[in-house]
Parts: sequence; C-alpha cells; structure tokens
Amino acid sequence: MKPDIQIIPKLWTTIPEAIRNRVGREPGPQRSMHEEGHLLVILHQIPGPDDASRRPALFWRQPDGAWKSQPDGGGILALQNHLAAFAARLDELDRAEHAAQTAAEYHKVLEAIAPVLRSTRGLHRALQQAREFVKADRELINLRDAAAGIERNAELLLQDAQFGLNFTVAKQAEAQAESARRMANTSHRLNVLAALFLPLTALTGLFSMYVRGPLEDTPSNFWLIAFIGVAVGMVMSTMVLARR
Repeated sequence: MKPDIQIIPKLWTTIPEAIRNRVGREPGPQRSMHEEGHLLVILHQIPGPDDASRRPALFWRQPDGAWKSQPDGGGILALQNHLAAFAARLDELDRAEHAAQTAAEYHKVLEAIAPVLRSTRGLHRALQQAREFVKADRELINLRDAAAGIERNAELLLQDAQFGLNFTVAKQAEAQAESARRMANTSHRLNVLAALFLPLTALTGLFSMYVRGPLEDTPSNFWLIAFIGVAVGMVMSTMVLARR
C-alpha cells in the first residue's frame, strides 16, 4: 500500500484530526475548514493557461490567532502576499490586453485570464467561508473584501478581452468585405473593357489575314469595319452593365 500522504505539512502536528481526515493528496477545491478553534484555508497558487493540476497554498490559523503558511512562510503576511500576487498577475494581463492588436493576441490573453478568473472565484469563496468561521478576526474581513475586488477585476478584464476580440474580428471582416467589393468593381471594369474591345480585336485579327474577299482594301471599308466593331463592343458592354 502507498503511504498516506497529505498536503498538510508534517510539522503542523497540532492540527485537529477532524481537519486532517478531510484533506487528501490533492488540494481539491479552494475552501476553509474549522475545527476546535483551528482554521485551515486551502487556496491555489496562480495557475497558468496550460497547468493541468493546481498547486496548493495552505494557511493555518491557530486558536490564539497565530498564523502559519505553506509553501511560503510568514503566516498572515504570506496570505496578504498571495492576494497581492493575484492582483499583480491581473495588472500584467491588463497591460497585455491593452497592447493586443490581432485576434491571436486577444485569444492568448483570454487563455491566460480564464484559469486566473476561476481561481479568484474560489479564492473569494474560501475567504468568505473563513470569515464566517472566525467572525472576530478583522483581518479576514479585509482579506475577504480584497479577494472580492480581485475577482471583480478579473471578470472585467475577461469582458474587455472578449469585447476586444469581437471588435477585432468584426473589423477584419469589414475590411475583407471592403476588399472584396473593390475587387468586384475592378473585375467589373475589366469585363466592360473586354466587352468593348473584344469585337474590334476580333475583326482586326480577321481582316488582317491575307485572304481574297468581296471587300476591297479602301478607306471607306476600313472605317465601316471599325464602326461595326465599336458598335458591337458598345452593345456587349451595355449588356454587361445591365447584368450588374
């Protein structure tokens, strides 16, 4: 059998068994547990877009109000730094969102925001539970409110990135439609020119061949053939314009 491994440090020997029995090898969802005056807050470290698992951050409040933390020591200060790290990560993503210009750049920002937003929601929920368990701790109230602000900032940043992506896609579609319209106009002009000069070109090629025919090589016959070619070309170009 595999040894019973928990994420709770072995040196935290005074944590009640009622709490230890509710914690396994994985951190699970972010949450708070309270037994016999001991408060254990299980949070997640800042996730990356490709992280398949969550790394735990544990904060233990003892009945006398003293705090311990893992993996970073410092107790309550480590919990404050934990929230500050989320706020700093959101500031970094906010700058990336403002700098994004293409759909690929906005998509990259959205990929990074989504796991952070999910983590901030769990963070707020866990600190709300801690606040309900230990109502007399004013610092938990401040941390809970800070977590709520971080969650709101993450939601607003996600909305901004989605709006930016939608606007970029719409702008590109509009540019493509305008380009297609210009290409259609250019193609139409070429069709009109081809319809105008094709009959004249055909007649020129035909009568430039050295064959015996009923028409004599006179200036009047030349202008007659040219007039017929131009007239047929104008009729064909008029038909092309009418079809449009």
